[in-house]
Amino acid sequence: MDRILALALMGLMAMPATALAQGSPWGGPDSPGGLFGGDPLDADTDRDRSVTHDEVWGWLRQAFNKADRDRSGTLSAAEVPARPGAQTSFRAADADRNGQMTIEELRPLSESWFRAHDANGDGVLTRREVPVRKPKPPR
Repeated sequence: MDRILALALMGLMAMPATALAQGSPWGGPDSPGGLFGGDPLDADTDRDRSVTHDEVWGWLRQAFNKADRDRSGTLSAAEVPARPGAQTSFRAADADRNGQMTIEELRPLSESWFRAHDANGDGVLTRREVPVRKPKPPR
């Protein structure tokens, strides 16, 4: 399962144009937050202008639960909010490829995304590490 997740993440990271086109600091389809929109600093519960993985994880759990309209504990592709790249993130997180994403499947993607953006390895993300990306103009 770790190998499948790693391969999916590597494939997603090869799509920088899609990530930049969204204009989201979540970073596009390699990002768990890209499923739900918003900004990583929306998770800043203690208002210190930075976020830990625990804060991001709490925010993601709330967003997951809100999207789980049928309260099944899983998200189907139909429950994923209609956002650019959201279906790509959904497929990356669906580790067992059963068409349903559990919160447990989302966690490794979240942890990997957080580590990849924590440039100085201090366990905290700041705006410098996760800047707001401006959308590219249409071609």
